Amino acid sequence: MAGPVKPSSSRRKDKRWHPWRNLLIALLAVSAFQYVNDGAVSWPALVTARIGDTLRDYAGRPEASWREAADKLEDLGAQREGNPVPAFGLTGRVVRVADGDTLSLLDKNNTQHKIRLHGIDTPERDQPYGKAAWKALSTMVAGKTVGVVVLGKDSYGRTDGTVYLDERNINLAMVAGGHAWWYRYYAKDDRLLAVTEQQAREQKRGLWAQPDPIPPWDWRRQQRYSKP
Repeated sequence: MAGPVKPSSSRRKDKRWHPWRNLLIALLAVSAFQYVNDGAVSWPALVTARIGDTLRDYAGRPEASWREAADKLEDLGAQREGNPVPAFGLTGRVVRVADGDTLSLLDKNNTQHKIRLHGIDTPERDQPYGKAAWKALSTMVAGKTVGVVVLGKDSYGRTDGTVYLDERNINLAMVAGGHAWWYRYYAKDDRLLAVTEQQAREQKRGLWAQPDPIPPWDWRRQQRYSKP
């Protein structure tokens, strides 16, 4: 017994074409009617203008999703840039700069605090570019009153934090100037430091002008293993 006859491919194509053919016939009929009565076909321009007005109205709504996303990105950017500057856990005058990522400040009670700049690592003093990094930080903050956003204590008992001079993020400034690495191990989620380091690399600022700078964590490891 013969099975059911399958429709040919040409018949299937005709079936798919029917809705579009009907729409085209309808549009041609509207165009012909408008041309006979008005002497011109103006409906496409009217439809286009109406769609444009609708899209503009939607985009202008305060609750439009693209606007919410843009506002959120602006808020995040402001927070990452420190604008407004967050509350300080410590404020004091910088009395010593030990190297490119460590300083000491004296608070209003004459208590001295050793600060480790969070999320960055600079060359050691005896490493190539080490003295230049120390000089860069000294130039920025030595003898000046700074604020510190305290994040905790490091393994050496130093205060771990982000240092601000007025509204300037000094940790970020050190990376931007090519004086410091983004310290991935301790600040892996800080995308602003990551992007800033990449820009410094591309523009060969500071230590990135060297052909193959050695990260300070590798340098320290080499020094430990080289000792008898």
